Amino acid sequence: MILGNVFKDDFIQRWLWNEVVKRESGSSEKRVVCYYTNWSVYRPGTAKFNPQNINPYLCTHLIYAFGGLDRENGLRPYDKYQDIEQGGYAKFTGLKTYNKALKTMLAIGGWNEGSARFSPLVADEERRKEFVKNVVKFLRINHFDGLDLDWEYPAYRDGGKPKDKENYGLLVQELREEFERESDKTGRPRLLLTMAVPAGIEYIDKGYDIPKLNRYLDFMNILSYDYHSAFEPSVNHHSPLYSIEEENEYNFDSQLTIDATVKHYLLKGVDAEKLVLGIPTYGRSYTLFNKDSTALGSPADGPGEQGDATREKGYLAYYESQYVNEKHLGGIMFWSIDNDDFRGNCHSRPYPLIEAAKEALLGKAPVSNKLPTPPRGGKGSTLNKFSAKLKNHRITPAGSSTTQSSVTLTTPDPPTTPDPGSGE
Repeated sequence: MILGNVFKDDFIQRWLWNEVVKRESGSSEKRVVCYYTNWSVYRPGTAKFNPQNINPYLCTHLIYAFGGLDRENGLRPYDKYQDIEQGGYAKFTGLKTYNKALKTMLAIGGWNEGSARFSPLVADEERRKEFVKNVVKFLRINHFDGLDLDWEYPAYRDGGKPKDKENYGLLVQELREEFERESDKTGRPRLLLTMAVPAGIEYIDKGYDIPKLNRYLDFMNILSYDYHSAFEPSVNHHSPLYSIEEENEYNFDSQLTIDATVKHYLLKGVDAEKLVLGIPTYGRSYTLFNKDSTALGSPADGPGEQGDATREKGYLAYYESQYVNEKHLGGIMFWSIDNDDFRGNCHSRPYPLIEAAKEALLGKAPVSNKLPTPPRGGKGSTLNKFSAKLKNHRITPAGSSTTQSSVTLTTPDPPTTPDPGSGE
């Protein structure tokens, strides 16, 4: 495989990028985690997305979604043709050719895998023992740096059992211990172990042994989106930082917010630096009862029509990143990298949502010293006032009201050499 010539300044560019991240964030530990969906390759036209569309400098961790469980207590590719025969895994992990600091991981599970496969596996000690051995082999053969567990959800759905919570914790412990043994034996860097965890408090309490997970996982990716759907009776943000301010007959659960979820995880004992906040790169649309009533909380009559999406610059992503810094969380996660404007067709640059959130997290974008105040109910307060406050809030650098960092944090351009794993 010939990778071609890399420009002379590529090494300098990468070195400067790493140094700027350390300098501007005050730490090299903030994570920018991006999920890649392997079915995005089947989208039509310019929406089609391949691993070679990924800029290897955009994220610190890339996660390939999804792999599955096989009948022999091991892992399997969901789409053997795309993942193996067409080189999906190889092209994805080969991005490390350009960015040596990049971590590429495999997520297993997802909504379609469900509890019917996971629950019997974790309940059987012998099956777990065989599984952890097979996981190491599969990850190493395919050059992944770790495993992201995405069981949706223990103790719920068809096949879920009350003991799933305890058994899932045991699986995590045994995976981590096996990863450490393998590293000690081979001298290779230890495989990473992470988990996609739910936003709903009931799901957290019933299915997740938080103290054990906090001990053995490297970090947790909070699925902090889809709090609301277009099938609810009112318009709402599906990834709200705070609740809409006024209680009304349509606002049936004011606790369905990012803030409530994060506080619950912290209360349960998760180390703040292990929490990675999920940010969606997609939206939800509604059909309104009254086309003139467009505020959050307005009555809705089901989902909107399908169609192309255009986006304003992601000002809400700025505030979620500020929230991460304010709470000293471990970073931000995106579902998914292929849902952003990756070609830059609607903006002056590719990945505008991811870049906006990343800049706020790492320090390029001028960031206000304080988060906007969570909305509170009260006579005369309106949703539109809070929305206007978000849009018009002046953004200034952390620690200063007047100065802006002179160091840019623009993600380096992707390389122009042939795709890793392409065989060229």
